[in-house]
Amino acid sequence: MNILRTLPRREAPARLATFFLCAALLACPAIRAQAQTFLSNARAAGLVTSVVLDDFHTAQAGGSYVFSYDRNETDDTLTAKLVRWFSGKEPGALRMHPGEKQTLFNFYWAACMMPPNSPCFAAMTRDGCQDQLSTWIARASDDDPRFVDAYESARKPLGLPPLGR
Repeated sequence: MNILRTLPRREAPARLATFFLCAALLACPAIRAQAQTFLSNARAAGLVTSVVLDDFHTAQAGGSYVFSYDRNETDDTLTAKLVRWFSGKEPGALRMHPGEKQTLFNFYWAACMMPPNSPCFAAMTRDGCQDQLSTWIARASDDDPRFVDAYESARKPLGLPPLGR
């Protein structure tokens, strides 16, 4: 369909303005379709929860750890905070530094990209898991466009910092 033929005959400037207005209105649905919203992936969130709980147990045992934890944290309270955080409705559920939240999201995205039969979903110690996870984490670090899109859609719901690379 030629949109120009459907426009009423007017002076050239008015017709041109009407054409651009129609074009802009037609483009709006396409723009909205590209905007993503954050919908949590339960399998990926579960993998991240396992990673965080493992790190938490290491911290409790006096070992080297990556993430910050509240003084009175327990497995149950930490798991509940992660569930609330991954809901996308409570970005402040985790009291971690912005960089820590970004790291959690990197793990989350990597888990989202792995196939459902990935050994990582059974146990992080399984053969092949570290290689698979490292591959996707590297892609996130290299600003894979899929990662950037997912990160930007999750920024507000998860309270993530800007992607300053």
